[in-house]
Amino acid sequence: MSVFQYAATIIDDYKNYVCSFFNIADERIRERVEEELFEKDLLWPEALIQLNPGYETAATVKELCAQGSLHPLCGEIFCHDDGRSLTLYHHQQAAIECALRGEHFVVTSGTGSGKTLTYLIPIFNAVLRDDPGQAKVRAIIVYPMNALVNSQYEALERLAKDYRQRTGQTLPVRFAKYTGQEEREERERILKTPPHILLTNYVMLELMLVRPHERPFVDKTVAGIEFLVFDELHTYRGRQGADVALLIRRLRERCGNPEVICIGTSATMVSGKEVSIVERRQVVASFASKIFGVPVSPENIIEERFRLLAHPDCEVTPEVLRACFDAPLPETVEEILKHPLTWWIEQNFGVSRQPDGSLWRCKPITLTEGAQRLALATGLEETACLERLREMLIRGSRLRNPDNSPVFALKLHQFVSQGSSVYATLEPPASRYITLEGRYYAPHTSSGGERLLYPVEFCRVCGQAYYDVWKNGGEKRFLPREPENEFLDTSNELIAGYLVLGEEVADWTPDAEHLPPEWLDDRGRIKSQYRKVVPQEVWVRPDGTFTEEPAPGAIKALFQPKPFMLCVACGEFYTGRDKYEFRKLARLSSEGRSSATTVMVLAALLHAEREGIAEDIQRKVLSFTDNRQDASLQAGHFNDFVRFSLLRAALYQALETYQELYYDNIADKVLACLGLELRDVASNPELDAGSVQGKRVWKTFRDLVEYRLYEDLQRGWRVIQPNLEQCGLLQIDYLGLAELCADEAKWEGCPPLAAFSPQERYLSILTLI
Repeated sequence: MSVFQYAATIIDDYKNYVCSFFNIADERIRERVEEELFEKDLLWPEALIQLNPGYETAATVKELCAQGSLHPLCGEIFCHDDGRSLTLYHHQQAAIECALRGEHFVVTSGTGSGKTLTYLIPIFNAVLRDDPGQAKVRAIIVYPMNALVNSQYEALERLAKDYRQRTGQTLPVRFAKYTGQEEREERERILKTPPHILLTNYVMLELMLVRPHERPFVDKTVAGIEFLVFDELHTYRGRQGADVALLIRRLRERCGNPEVICIGTSATMVSGKEVSIVERRQVVASFASKIFGVPVSPENIIEERFRLLAHPDCEVTPEVLRACFDAPLPETVEEILKHPLTWWIEQNFGVSRQPDGSLWRCKPITLTEGAQRLALATGLEETACLERLREMLIRGSRLRNPDNSPVFALKLHQFVSQGSSVYATLEPPASRYITLEGRYYAPHTSSGGERLLYPVEFCRVCGQAYYDVWKNGGEKRFLPREPENEFLDTSNELIAGYLVLGEEVADWTPDAEHLPPEWLDDRGRIKSQYRKVVPQEVWVRPDGTFTEEPAPGAIKALFQPKPFMLCVACGEFYTGRDKYEFRKLARLSSEGRSSATTVMVLAALLHAEREGIAEDIQRKVLSFTDNRQDASLQAGHFNDFVRFSLLRAALYQALETYQELYYDNIADKVLACLGLELRDVASNPELDAGSVQGKRVWKTFRDLVEYRLYEDLQRGWRVIQPNLEQCGLLQIDYLGLAELCADEAKWEGCPPLAAFSPQERYLSILTLI
């Protein structure tokens, strides 16, 4: 499987999930939705392709050590596993030289360009040139998220481990993370023996300045701060940026070192080809100067320098490119680097040379757009160009350089958007205007007059379409209502509600035949608490105006106020306890952001093995969110999804194995299918399963599984994660119910069930249950 097939498989899984709860009764609306989603890929457009360019290299770390620029131990610490010296990129060496001159700088190279080494190597050098035995903080590195702190800490741990394995000695530079998540003992240990490098976030840095017991980190009498590093500098904007700027000024004053070197890194400070190099550097320098409170020279804004991969033996002309289609694909790294099509791919997907000789990153484009460009350049069919491009990109991503890196560092950007709503006009179903674009008016017709567009939702049971409206009784007009943007109307002139076209429910009338029995009293009259929610007849026009009697140019509709209580098409009704409208009515965005993320991530992991991604450090999904609350929500959603998926899978397997399950054995049978043992669930894995305590733990876990099973089988809030019964994968029956329904003597004097057949009684009772 190629990366293109891998991405397509993930999107296919997501499509199947999204479409599994689409229930649209109107054929025209359903066809329009399917056209937009599946033919035009409205929610999952074609992926963008980009090649991560190679960076221009410079000296090795050991060469800088030999020149006297770096301490000799730096060459032993920053090297490959086999002892070979680490070769620096041009921007890395430029940053190190800035630090050695004691100048502030900002590195704006791309993701994966080794920005971390631009400040770690100078920090290590400074610590090693001084007395490494001194227990004082020499550098504070601030990250915007604790996840980045943890990631950097793990990288430093691996660096220390590799150094110890090569030399048999402990890494002389000490480091620690201090984010507020550490245990008390760990915080006390760090305070007692401060590390040379402190990894933290800006909130904890603020607290260090105000907590007296944390003065060893920042106070000039005990600390020796020489470096202050802010990773992802672009995140500190607006009010947060102002807070951080003041924090940095207070820290610089507190540490008592006017020569402290301020360093920033970011991959997205300034973007856009319309900005020249000089202007870009000036913008970044101005921003950094405001944040750090020190002058940052534009010359110290360090950018990446690219190098071209392809070196064709001849000039690449249309004739040469056409000849590539008849030749076999390259088999070796040397062949692909000399291939003319590699040069063309790099110029369109990687980097291209500008008139001034500089190299720019290419804007990501789709494979289809790339095929169109190649077809224009060669005069060949677009389909042939598409296939050859796909083959070359796959071949280049699989061929490996001597350092085991791919020749083509291929990046595929797949964007998935959340659907909003279907919008339609108040016109007969056969002629109403339907769109998925959020607009207020529909295009004018030859008959003239404005036509308003209303959001449409669908009954989750039968798929009947309902318009979201505001009813303005004073102006006798219905206005469009966006469910997610509702507001409180204090004038009491607007009533939130729903409209359904009379033509779609032509036989419905507010009588005992169509209203729920629970809404009627013993005399067949509507109970007082339900009178206001009974759908009322109105006659509406495309501009939203309405009358309560038939009128020219108006069509019949039924209006019911919010909350939605009754579907007039299928008869499904709700009580006052059903507070959430999304459980009753569905929109195109019903899947939810957390559910969408969970489904796609699980699909990526499930299909990873077919792609050849080993189940080790390679098989990893990184998720970035705006804040800690969203991250916690998504983590909880993952755990919840996995837990119920495991329970449902075990329950289904138990049904397949035993055919029937009863209330007194369902938990034991499901546990057997889960395949868990006491050591898998007990906090003490060594607990003896035969002991009294072991038996109590297992019984507690069994009771929990039983509770979770019944909790999942009840009709809950997971409308987009229906349980096994709702999916038709299991049926719940009641012992003795069929026999009771067949006993005619039991039903004498119980109209209307007495007139039913046993099967009709059985189905009626199940419906009521």
